[in-house]
Amino acid sequence: MTHVTLTLLNHHFDVPCTEEDRPTLIQAATLLEDKLDQVPHLKGENKVLMVALNLCYDYIRLRQDTLNYSNHLEEQLEALMTAVMQQDSTAATDTNPPENP
Repeated sequence: MTHVTLTLLNHHFDVPCTEEDRPTLIQAATLLEDKLDQVPHLKGENKVLMVALNLCYDYIRLRQDTLNYSNHLEEQLEALMTAVMQQDSTAATDTNPPENP
């Protein structure tokens, strides 16, 4: 386990993390700092809460968009599988000559 020191709003945080999580934590802190800079008209707790609300909103929208896209892909896959099965069924019927009585 390693640590990464993050600075947000002039506060330093020593965060324990794995080496593998370190770049993502730094990226998250950078994103948060950028978002905080985008609301210069707010100060202190109001600023942090507004940014938190916006990030949660973005997360929920992204999660919903991802779910919708996943459902769309699943529907397309099912349609393709149905088409392939119908094609296989038709091909099997075409290759078997009718029996003579």
